[in-house]
Amino acid sequence: MKEVMIDPTRCTACRTCELQCSIAHSKSKDLFKAIFEYPLPRYTVNIQFAPGINYPAKCMHCKHAPCIAACPTEAISLERERGIVLINDDRCIGCWMCAMVCPYGAIVPSYDYKVAFKCDGCIERLREGLEPACTAACPTKALSYKEIKDLARQEMLKSAKRAAEAERRGIETIGREKGGGEFHD
Repeated sequence: MKEVMIDPTRCTACRTCELQCSIAHSKSKDLFKAIFEYPLPRYTVNIQFAPGINYPAKCMHCKHAPCIAACPTEAISLERERGIVLINDDRCIGCWMCAMVCPYGAIVPSYDYKVAFKCDGCIERLREGLEPACTAACPTKALSYKEIKDLARQEMLKSAKRAAEAERRGIETIGREKGGGEFHD
């Protein structure tokens, strides 16, 4: 199953993800028309700033989401086919219990709509065969949409390349003697 992956080391805080998320969740689906909509379109990915790093914060669609358990009206559910946690606006009473238990701070109150809202994984775009708006728009690929196993394979390959480069330059790697394949205690 594909998921949105976040690489904060690549994020330049350009906010393209926020803009595209907002457009994807607007009534018109058009930038220039969305500007004049009321209430303004909501965006659910939010760039957070920390010393030395920018982080595109969004719902991680937890497998065992605490927000689902905390919701007193069962307005939050897991869409099993794609593993997306969704909020049913018609059932939400705006108590914000879900926001209080979210470990990512990804659920926020919408005072215009009087409900909680969060990333819906661009479920409508996925049904149309498109990837989420934030990942499709990210110019640095700090946000990407891929299989976890592909990410793991990619990271293992990067690690192997770093180790090979270190070996080539004669740099000792942890637990290995220079130039050899023998491990030592």
